[in-house]
Amino acid sequence: MQTALFDLSTPQAPTAPAPQPGRRAPLLLGEVPVSSVLAAYDREHLYSPKDGTAELVDHRPGDVFAPLPTAPREPKAWGTWWKTEASVPTPDFLGLVPGDVITVVRAGTATVVSTCRFGAVVRYELPASPWATETHASMYVTRRNQYGLWYR
Repeated sequence: MQTALFDLSTPQAPTAPAPQPGRRAPLLLGEVPVSSVLAAYDREHLYSPKDGTAELVDHRPGDVFAPLPTAPREPKAWGTWWKTEASVPTPDFLGLVPGDVITVVRAGTATVVSTCRFGAVVRYELPASPWATETHASMYVTRRNQYGLWYR
């Protein structure tokens, strides 16, 4: 019996992978999504511009919300801003909806847990460790880079 280094038979047309339940097609790179918050694609990064910077970049207005106001620097005022402005729940954030599976910089795949005006909360698995008690961690993502990876 001979072992061939290359298969010279007639190539077969590739078959599309079967869609996985609970997964949606990812947003194409360079595309500005329809979203409840403002969406901008600038210097190959997708993000939601805040008040004061939205006027400086080409953006798509949000379907529900205006630009997020700038956060105050005083701690008590910041807490009020967070509760009344930034953490207000939204139907989506830059096209992400709860249940979406995305790729996060330095964390691998993560599942979107919730969305708000500030960003999307994602949950990802932590590597197994003998001295760690948690198996998962959560973080906000607010931007996506030119490689399709989300980050804060």
